[in-house]
Amino acid sequence: MSSAKSIFISYRRRTSIDITGRIYDRLIAHFGENSVFKDVDSIPFGVNFRHHLEQEVSHCPVLLAIIDPNWLGVADDRSRPKLANPADWVRIEIETALKRDRLVIPVLVGGATLPEESDLPEGLKALAYRQSAQVRCDPDFHRDLDRLIHRIEGVFSGLDAGLTALGRERAEALAPEGRSWPNAPTTTAPASLIDELAAALATASQTAAPRMGRRRWLRMMGLGLVGSGSALAIHQRVPALQTLRAGKPNIPDLSTLPQRIQTALEQAEAAILSPDLPSELAASEPEMPELETPELGNSDPGLGAMNSSELYTYESVSVDEFGMGRSQIKFSTPSHQALRLETPIGPVTLRLVAIVGGQFVLGAPASEPGHDPAQPAQTIAAVESFWMSVHPITQGQWRAVAQLPRVNLDLNPNPAYFTGSDRPVEQVSWPEAVEFCDRLNQLAKTYPSVAGLQRYRLPTEAEWEYACRAKTTTPFHTGQTITTELANYNGTQPYRQEPPGQFRGTTTAVGAFGKANDFGLYDMHGNVMEWCSVDRDSAGSAWQVVRGGSWQSPPQDCRSAYRSGLRANTRSNTVGFRIVGVG
Repeated sequence: MSSAKSIFISYRRRTSIDITGRIYDRLIAHFGENSVFKDVDSIPFGVNFRHHLEQEVSHCPVLLAIIDPNWLGVADDRSRPKLANPADWVRIEIETALKRDRLVIPVLVGGATLPEESDLPEGLKALAYRQSAQVRCDPDFHRDLDRLIHRIEGVFSGLDAGLTALGRERAEALAPEGRSWPNAPTTTAPASLIDELAAALATASQTAAPRMGRRRWLRMMGLGLVGSGSALAIHQRVPALQTLRAGKPNIPDLSTLPQRIQTALEQAEAAILSPDLPSELAASEPEMPELETPELGNSDPGLGAMNSSELYTYESVSVDEFGMGRSQIKFSTPSHQALRLETPIGPVTLRLVAIVGGQFVLGAPASEPGHDPAQPAQTIAAVESFWMSVHPITQGQWRAVAQLPRVNLDLNPNPAYFTGSDRPVEQVSWPEAVEFCDRLNQLAKTYPSVAGLQRYRLPTEAEWEYACRAKTTTPFHTGQTITTELANYNGTQPYRQEPPGQFRGTTTAVGAFGKANDFGLYDMHGNVMEWCSVDRDSAGSAWQVVRGGSWQSPPQDCRSAYRSGLRANTRSNTVGFRIVGVG
């Protein structure tokens, strides 16, 4: 179940199955059968039932806890109270809803009263302070259900208001006012235009002919509506960056908006999903997005750069805790740069993508598998907008820069243990990675008219994690877990419920798996760990931080929040780096 308007009914079969059945019948008559989850018979054999229940409850904004007079006293075969068992299904269901801050309504049936806090286990004590609803037998049953349904409708109305706000946020993203993006022109749209777009987005699902579920609706919300922008399918997340042309946007007639959205939606789905596969996630051969090599901006040798009008196109995926695909999304953004370095053996391109800054939660919660209590506690961090190389620096890019004039250090043009021009460079120390950036900076000063960005450096820890997460809060940007079909790491020991994967024992070509995160960055999990800076002025430190995990790391060491320290002069075939550019 994945509907945004879903109700989870938690009850004891032994003591309240009859009244729960009547409540269920009334709810599905009002909200629809696909909006009410009552039984756990659908849990697949062999899966972790706790994780499955937690996932189902998390999808539902409302949980009804059916409490009968014997609810507290129901015992197991050994005469122990079931609620005292942390693995009890009813306890798992209600605890999960309380932790997720869902609306938990105790529904008192058969004359039951709300339990006292002292009678409840630790994870359920908050239930004692939830406003309850009473459901009596006839002749009061339907009158009590009417009141309960009215209360639930109030919750769903709030969700509709949030969806309208999402439409307005999307409209404002399409026509921002006073927002500064890196190297992107700003366009100011009148408030009436934003309101008109938001209203059209909020009503589109009501006027479109086919009935659409939450998944299709979220995709429709991501379609480009201004000018002739590329249509994008979206699931829960938004593209990294969209740039508007300066001047008055070309707004189509809004009266035909629902029909045009439906047409665009069908075209987007046809482009993303293979017609031979019925599932929502169509498997495809990993394929890197191809971009034309930019031409030199002038006749100066050695450097070329382009703030390209060509779209940078990439795909991201998300998986559930079993490693099964949940969504596959195709993104397009014009906000990328391709820096071309001329070398004796031909040009080498270094691509960067723009990342819009913002606030996020740095670090992992204590409940995240693999969390190390010795790591710093979670904190709110903010980063400014920046550009980041879409891959770890490759051996071909390293060789090109190693031929540039020295700034502070000599660079070995071929330091890598696992050789290949399209593989990440490794066995480079932190000072050598800094020297790479310094040489690019020196070159940018020599040819400022074509360099595009003015300065290159290693990312700070906050920038790296913000870029890796790409607006997600899960352990990986792919979701609750990761698989060796999506990244290069030691997958012999699963992170959650996914099947065991491969251990390749070597690096792979950058982007070889064909799937980026929502910001358009490849290989943020695994392949090579990446040098970072604690801050922008940490050059004097003997120890530096690496992030991201490597080809030999277990999955818990590839999480977005994972960090480790190495001596700055360390050279390892598990450590590389990527760079940040600023204008």
